[in-house]
Amino acid sequence: MKTKITTSFIVTLTLIFASCTSTDTNQIADLAKSWVVSSYKSKEASLSMVSENMSDEGYNIGSRYIGFGFNFEADAMETDGMVVTNVIEGGPASSVLEVGDKFISVNDVIVSKESVDSGSLSFRGKPGVPVNASILRNDNEISITVERGIVEPKYSKEQILQNITNADADSWGENSLGYEIREVVTDLTQRIVYVKTWDKSLDEFSGLEAEVITLTRFEFDKNGKVLTVGNMSENELFLRQTGWSITR
Repeated sequence: MKTKITTSFIVTLTLIFASCTSTDTNQIADLAKSWVVSSYKSKEASLSMVSENMSDEGYNIGSRYIGFGFNFEADAMETDGMVVTNVIEGGPASSVLEVGDKFISVNDVIVSKESVDSGSLSFRGKPGVPVNASILRNDNEISITVERGIVEPKYSKEQILQNITNADADSWGENSLGYEIREVVTDLTQRIVYVKTWDKSLDEFSGLEAEVITLTRFEFDKNGKVLTVGNMSENELFLRQTGWSITR
């Protein structure tokens, strides 16, 4: 009799656990898909998604690159110039740059909207190479030297929300030509979801269409909030489709 009760109890627990696991898996998978969809939909949808569903301790893991390690407001470049809005912690320029610094020249090339758009500045390139620049800080012109290195950016929830808030709602997704969520893989034991997305867009510089696959990795906390999110995308493929050549 005891054996039957024990067996029944174990079976019941197993069924309950399986049911809960399935529900939790669907919940975080659905949230991950909704997050991706909101990023294509509108500024308001993306702002609401991050605000409501990201942990206060959450952050976005940006794509690694070679450079200085800072951000500036591109939309204000024409009127305000290249003013540092964020210095990435641990980046090559983290001990040199400060928020509010304004770039005047980089390797003797004057910083302007044209030089930024043409890619003629020397922020990125071969790692380990020292780059000389002039900046304006508190109305004083200062000469600095930064050795290019690997930048591993991380952006807090507050920074993500600020970046979305600063974006132009009218131009949000204007170059998108469509997207599809191709695959979703969930590892509930680690509360991780991978979303594979295909999308096509129009490159504003070349006027050519390009399609890429993006893999977005989500990590959730125990309350079902997004703890970390990061993308891996086919950047080189995009550049080659729009006529760019990679020379180094």
